[in-house]
Amino acid sequence: MSIVSQFDIANKISREPYYSTQLGSAYLGNSLELMAELPDESVDLICTSPPFALVRKKEYGNVDAHQYVEWFKTFAREFYRILKPQGSLFIDIGGTWLKGFPVRSLYHFELVIELCQPKSKGGLGFFLAQEIFWYNPAKLPTPAEWVTVRRERVKDAVNTVWWLSKDPHPKANNKRVLRPYSEAMKNLLKNGYEAKLRPSGHDISTKFQTDRGGAIPPNIIADTASSAGTFIGQPVLGEFNWILDHDLAQPVNVIAASNTASNDYYQRRCKEAGIKPHPARFPQALPEFAIALCTEPGDLVLDPFAGSNMTGRVAETLDRRWLAFELDENYIKASQFRFEADAPLVVTPLKDRKYLKTKALDLAPDYREKSSTIDDKNSHIQLDLFQSPSNDMPEQKLKFTYGHQFEPKTMHLPELMQLCKANQPDRRVLQDEIAKGYYSSHSNQNDLQKGENRSKLAMNTFLSLRAYKLVESINDDDWQYQLTDIANQILEHQTDADEVATIFARHILTSLTGMSLLKAVEAINSRGDRPKLDLIGYELEEMGYSLSPNAIYVSTMRQWLEKAGVFEKTYEINWDRVYDILELDKDYIDDIYTLTSEQKYFLLAMLQMSITELTKWNDIANYAVSVYKVRFPSKSFVKDIIQPLVEFGLISTEKTTGGRGAKPNLVKLTEKAQRELLSQLLEAIAALTEISQTELNRSFEDVVNDLDHPDKHIKGKALELLAIWMIRLTSLRFTKWRKRDYETGQGEVDVLAASDRFVYHRWQIQCKNTKRVDVEVLAKEVGMTFVTGADVVMIVTTGEFTRDAFQYAYRMMEISRYYMVLIQKEDIEAIKADRTNIIKILDRRARRVFAKKELGLTDDAVDEIESEEDSLTEFEGTLAEE
Repeated sequence: MSIVSQFDIANKISREPYYSTQLGSAYLGNSLELMAELPDESVDLICTSPPFALVRKKEYGNVDAHQYVEWFKTFAREFYRILKPQGSLFIDIGGTWLKGFPVRSLYHFELVIELCQPKSKGGLGFFLAQEIFWYNPAKLPTPAEWVTVRRERVKDAVNTVWWLSKDPHPKANNKRVLRPYSEAMKNLLKNGYEAKLRPSGHDISTKFQTDRGGAIPPNIIADTASSAGTFIGQPVLGEFNWILDHDLAQPVNVIAASNTASNDYYQRRCKEAGIKPHPARFPQALPEFAIALCTEPGDLVLDPFAGSNMTGRVAETLDRRWLAFELDENYIKASQFRFEADAPLVVTPLKDRKYLKTKALDLAPDYREKSSTIDDKNSHIQLDLFQSPSNDMPEQKLKFTYGHQFEPKTMHLPELMQLCKANQPDRRVLQDEIAKGYYSSHSNQNDLQKGENRSKLAMNTFLSLRAYKLVESINDDDWQYQLTDIANQILEHQTDADEVATIFARHILTSLTGMSLLKAVEAINSRGDRPKLDLIGYELEEMGYSLSPNAIYVSTMRQWLEKAGVFEKTYEINWDRVYDILELDKDYIDDIYTLTSEQKYFLLAMLQMSITELTKWNDIANYAVSVYKVRFPSKSFVKDIIQPLVEFGLISTEKTTGGRGAKPNLVKLTEKAQRELLSQLLEAIAALTEISQTELNRSFEDVVNDLDHPDKHIKGKALELLAIWMIRLTSLRFTKWRKRDYETGQGEVDVLAASDRFVYHRWQIQCKNTKRVDVEVLAKEVGMTFVTGADVVMIVTTGEFTRDAFQYAYRMMEISRYYMVLIQKEDIEAIKADRTNIIKILDRRARRVFAKKELGLTDDAVDEIESEEDSLTEFEGTLAEE
């Protein structure tokens, strides 16, 4: 389905917007009429607070409880139509009382039941993803007769927020709404936790003390106005002390957030302009929670009952596109105050603000020439909301293939394909047949619950079939499908079970995310760990996938690959079978995957450093020991490492001494290894860094020489290549550019990298083509770590660091968690002479830090020790030449 921009959608609406900002538009009118002009499946999130069914009539309009459900369903039908398949609907619904009795109305429960009934039973077909609770301490203790006079009830201080979706798995990620750890949890992370069985029977393992960046939020909304020590919009659990401090007047039933503090500016401006403010305003915490949880920057958010348009204001600040519809002109006119230059941001802007806003604005026409005043009610107003601070480009997350209720132990693939073929193109009919054929005895609930449960299971199966590209939608119609080529191929070989398994496994490995799964498992196996489901999930996350660590999708794919013989003993990869399935050059590929881990790491070290000229093998071995923490045989290195790699045609050797017993001690990559392995490594780096493979193939020496080129463009490109070379030489993973040369124009490049091998795993690298680097540069880079989260700051200069800069770096390492690596001209020349010198340089820096920090030695004492070391015969490494 093609992506429809918010501004394309705005063009579909026949009337002019009341006002517009850079990312959104507000319209005056009936939301039913306005929504009718929106395309199908064009909105990512609807977040709104419709008029409640209250006993007392409100000035903003509300419907009696007994009429409310039918009234709301007319809007809900439009909501369902315009929401994307994985979109969400957040409805803030306040409860009410039966008139004359201290008894609660059930209207909001009746509403959600009606909305979630299947369409076949007259409902709208939504799913209840979850209920969220908003506590509003500013609510009055009503009804007064039952709460403050007779004292028979407690204050009704809670609104229920129904989170509904069209799909059981709407787009959502609770990592975006993590709440801060409590002090107790911070202490646990710092001091550790003794794994034990709790009295409740829960087994609390050592994994409990892993820092995941924050606590998973509960379904209670809070904001800073009512909960000290939290961030705006991040949910917190209340404590009894909070009640004592904030709400002594009446006992309450849940704890969460106020809707007054974030509206102070809005109310003041309404008073100044003589406009009556909306009487029932959102707190910023509620739309912020929904927007952060269920959308990504650039997604489209709609509030069809906009009121004071807090939803649009929060969406704009979080770089989401938005639409707001409001029936009352006074309310929509006043809502413009939220977008004035002096208005508070109400939520914290995203870090990657400049890039994300530019990306969203690429979809927009140029409104900059249009201007007006806030007093002209009929004009189209362009509000310049805020200036965007410079920041980083976001990392794009990959999606792992969805697979649920699609396991080979319950699904016979050819039979399932026959079922799909017999019932195409009607998805509903197919899901009914899947429910009958595979889930008829699944549930022991009552008949109604059984039917609904089976329908959901069958729907999950269909979604898996679509994710595995066995079926596809027809003309973007979600309810019409057809078989794909791979499904027809399976049907052609349905009598040969082995061939079917091979065809499907080849499809998973080449067209889906199967190879990523194998790489993740191989990485875990190579570390000597057991590839459990959660470890595989974390490894895939490190590879860039957006995936829950315990997602069942990984297990589903593993089972299908196991059926084809790819996995043995659960997570042991049969590489022979992989390359049979992929029909590759087995003679060569088998050589690579039959190498021992020691041989692989030695070869990988040569590839990372591009050893295309003869180099001492013991220097390469020392590099591999330092970077990969591998242990090599001390007395049979040539026999166990060098000779097998020579026999495989991957490296060539040369002897430096004559005589009958002379052994090779110089090695380099063969043309074959450069062509078939090094080129693949550079191709992967090129895709990440947006630098051509030809440029990446240039030698370190050529790159350094170009740093003195008179052409600024050539010098700038060389500086970028130097940054990538430093990442390769330290065996880091490129994460993203922070600043490229063409952005600074000042001989400076900034890049972020990561490592799975070092204790310090987040690296912030700056390369400067300047003669001198002083302490101010280092201080600025340390300050940037609060944004990047880096543990290591590496600064590389073609010139020299001042003495003050070195002293500052060592002082920072003594008193803080940071590790600073300073590489200057003499170091670059040493690496230019021998690339393995990078490890010697880093080791020397590390020893100096250890001597100063742990042994208390002075700079002069360390200098004296290093001078003595330099005067000794050079130590040839941990591996003596044979």
